[in-house]
Amino acid sequence: MSTQQPPRPVPGTSRRTKGANKQGRELIKAIEAAGGEVRPSGCPGHFKVYLDDRYIGSLAGTPSDWRTFKNDIARLRRNGLNITSKGTFNGAV
Repeated sequence: MSTQQPPRPVPGTSRRTKGANKQGRELIKAIEAAGGEVRPSGCPGHFKVYLDDRYIGSLAGTPSDWRTFKNDIARLRRNGLNITSKGTFNGAV
């Protein structure tokens, strides 16, 4: 009988961004720097994004398609979040 060890946290992650890949964690940091708020969704690894207490979109922590990340960024930008098309913070709020 072998005992299974609990999963170890990945260095540089927190419970808030648990389930997100590196690209997703960087986007979450940019969203928060731009004044947005990221809250966990009901699904593990998914997040809801709010700007001024208004829901503006959602994120999959580990998107299944490379276009998903770009589509999420475009949706957030259309809804007023000050980030670049690459998903980085775009200067002053």
